[in-house]
Amino acid sequence: MGRPVKAETVVLWLCVALVAVAGLVPIAAIAVESFRHNGHFSLNYYRELISAARFWPLFGNSIWLAMATTAVCGLIGVPAGILFAKSDLPLRSGFMWLLTVPFVLPPYFVALGWTRVVARIGQGASDLLFGFGGCVLVLSSVFLPITMLLTFASSSNVDRRLEEAARLVSGWPGVLRRVTLPLSAPGIAFSLVLVFLLAMGELSVPSFLRYPVLPVLSFTQFTASYNFGAATAAAVPLAAIAFIGVLVESAFLRDRDYRFRSTGQTLFISLSRKRSGLAALVAALCFALVILPLAALFGDAFSLAGMHEAMQRAGASAVRSVMYSALAATILMALGFLLGHAMRGGQQRILNFLTLALFAIPGTVLSIGLVRLWNTPSTWFIYATPALLILGYTAQYCAVTTRLSLAGLMLIPISLDEAGRLNGAMWARRLFRISIPLSARTLVCAWLAAYILCLRDVPIALMTAPPGADPLSARILTLMANGAPPMIASLCLIMAIASLIPLAILARVIPSRGMAR
Repeated sequence: MGRPVKAETVVLWLCVALVAVAGLVPIAAIAVESFRHNGHFSLNYYRELISAARFWPLFGNSIWLAMATTAVCGLIGVPAGILFAKSDLPLRSGFMWLLTVPFVLPPYFVALGWTRVVARIGQGASDLLFGFGGCVLVLSSVFLPITMLLTFASSSNVDRRLEEAARLVSGWPGVLRRVTLPLSAPGIAFSLVLVFLLAMGELSVPSFLRYPVLPVLSFTQFTASYNFGAATAAAVPLAAIAFIGVLVESAFLRDRDYRFRSTGQTLFISLSRKRSGLAALVAALCFALVILPLAALFGDAFSLAGMHEAMQRAGASAVRSVMYSALAATILMALGFLLGHAMRGGQQRILNFLTLALFAIPGTVLSIGLVRLWNTPSTWFIYATPALLILGYTAQYCAVTTRLSLAGLMLIPISLDEAGRLNGAMWARRLFRISIPLSARTLVCAWLAAYILCLRDVPIALMTAPPGADPLSARILTLMANGAPPMIASLCLIMAIASLIPLAILARVIPSRGMAR
């Protein structure tokens, strides 16, 4: 007789199968579709794409936009993350969470807010906003928290004993340059790669600000022309860049893991006389990137007539958004915890690569693959229902809950699980009696993060939601063309409240770190 299959092995393969069905198979489907023409192997779609006069300019625009956004996020986010993590800056927690607000909202909210600002300034400012500069401004505001928070996490976890030893022979500038930054480099590099890939695949902001990029071409080929072959051919370069970016990240971090080890209180920099000036500078940054555009956006949101019209035209979408996001977050929390548990047991590299690749792939590409795969008469029960949307959310964001779960599981001493095994406890019993109870805070954080990401998502919601059942992020985008400004502002306010409440809870759940001189 063969060896019995372990329960954890069965669960792991079921989780991998879910990820494959939700994300890997759809990506494979669009790759196959791009090489088929009239039922035969063909490179016609790629020949037409490459020979088209607009492909290379759109591709170049996407690259330049992603590079510029990454550069701005790096120049602002890395110093801000170190400042918040390693200094006694007043109100640093409030500043950090305020700068995070644009990321938890649909990206086009910031763009819409800036259009309200420049409308009060004049035509010259409007001309500057609509184009490359406006896209860089908006996307930098949206993706800045990624660089800032990952730099904060990386620099906070530098062993203070190394910094204390360096302080004996050098001042803080030398300590930061020779100890803190080199040890934080993997997290910082990962954040920059992530920002580049997310900016490369962004759809809503370039579309709204009329800056032509490759994701817009793929989207229009799919929705306007309904040309699957051309849409998939335009999507394949985006998917390839995402995979290359993840390979670069994996190679750079191949000998490192994502364990967050507590080293006690964080050694911090005493700013002394510079505290007030730096606090004023950070406050000005928060005002320019967050308060100004969002205040302009929500300025008309408190009209009773506008709020009434908003609830009439999109109240059901708001309810659906919360329901879809809550359901997807629950699935993602469970899936991420089980995958994180498997990665802790030594399956880290391949699972890490697969989940991160799906997160980096643009939502437009994943959505085209999902529609192409499930749009058949025999699978109508998935294609014509919210199940397709939930699959898209699951594939796109499982990397987030997996990494959060892995980080939490790494804090649990492995000796506890070994003691349970020696006492004869089966895997499921150890999971429910040891791992899950000790990971309660981690599970709450993972659920909240997944809920926020699903709620703010635009391309998957726009392209995979069934007719008449669109989430609020997609509904607002479709109503912006002819909706009254007070109604649009009211809908944006409703969406913002639904996103900011879990963000506030998340800020309370994440433990604060002690600091020492």
